[in-house]
Amino acid sequence: MSACSGRAWNHSSGEHIAAIHGHEVFCKEVQALNPSLLTAINSDGETPLLAAVASGCLSVASVLLRCCRDQQLSGAILKQDKRGCNALHHAIRNGHMKLALELIQAEPALSHYVNQYGESPMFIAVMRKYEDVFDKLFEIRDSAHGGADGMNALHASVWNGNSGVTYYTRGQRIYLFIYTKTHL
Repeated sequence: MSACSGRAWNHSSGEHIAAIHGHEVFCKEVQALNPSLLTAINSDGETPLLAAVASGCLSVASVLLRCCRDQQLSGAILKQDKRGCNALHHAIRNGHMKLALELIQAEPALSHYVNQYGESPMFIAVMRKYEDVFDKLFEIRDSAHGGADGMNALHASVWNGNSGVTYYTRGQRIYLFIYTKTHL
């Protein structure tokens, strides 16, 4: 157990290293022995969950997400890395739509954060044309919609050449509807 609790040169715990390399069984065993490692942060500002998502280890990320949720560790799920990206930013940017939807279901507040470039998960989803992810993010009333260089999700939709874009306001928030000819 002490080897798992120790830290590597970049302050990664055994849980981080196992998560980055996709060792699902080891991650389960370590977190069962020492659940506090789920909240450990490495030098990149990542929890094991965030490291797993950023590394593309989807099965490990799903396991760690369930563990964090079961232990009510919202902070470990919401953690942003040193670039301001959370697990949802990484999942969407890397094309892991199923995991992105799982993250939104588990912790809708992930949608509130923007990274150091001003990009929200909604903006990234629209840029990548991930309509299912956008739809879920859109359902969250206070999800961020900002993007890089002062743009927002509406800009991203126009930039990507969606066949139709409309919006309306409710209070101070602009709501976007993005549709294609198949939805008309």
